[in-house]
Amino acid sequence: MGTKRIGLARVQGLIENLKRDLNMNAATLRNVAVKKNVVQLTETTYAPTAEESGTIFAFVGDECTVTLPQAAVGLEYTFVCAATAHATSVITTQTADGLAGALICTTAALNNTNLTNTTSIIDSWATTIDTFTLNGTTQGGLLGTQVTFTAVSDSMWNVSGIKIGSGTLVTSAS
Repeated sequence: MGTKRIGLARVQGLIENLKRDLNMNAATLRNVAVKKNVVQLTETTYAPTAEESGTIFAFVGDECTVTLPQAAVGLEYTFVCAATAHATSVITTQTADGLAGALICTTAALNNTNLTNTTSIIDSWATTIDTFTLNGTTQGGLLGTQVTFTAVSDSMWNVSGIKIGSGTLVTSAS
């Protein structure tokens, strides 16, 4: 058989049009540097997409209402308070979805000096809840608060994390 030559432009075009999925099965990746995506919540409303699963969202002290997408197993969003809340921050679900979970709750003054083994500081709730509120005081939202929402079914988000507030703490769930 003879040789056939093709130009560089044709080779580039063939490579660019080559679309294949890489089936890694149970492969292990080593020495892979992964950096989390962080979104500063500066708008008054925000609706994360399914593609943003795994993202860390930072409340920066401005009022913001976040509406989670429809729950789909495995979606996960983490919310942190990068500044003490000056206004209310709300995380809500789609109409058919609910929240369930428990948080460790503390005040800025609760530390090793005044914490005893009889102190109960858990905020937990049932599946009928669909709104989570941080107000910067009794409902938490002080600097260091971190809450993760993980979809465990097509209609339920599990909530876990640490809520830091001030005064007499109350539930963030409604």
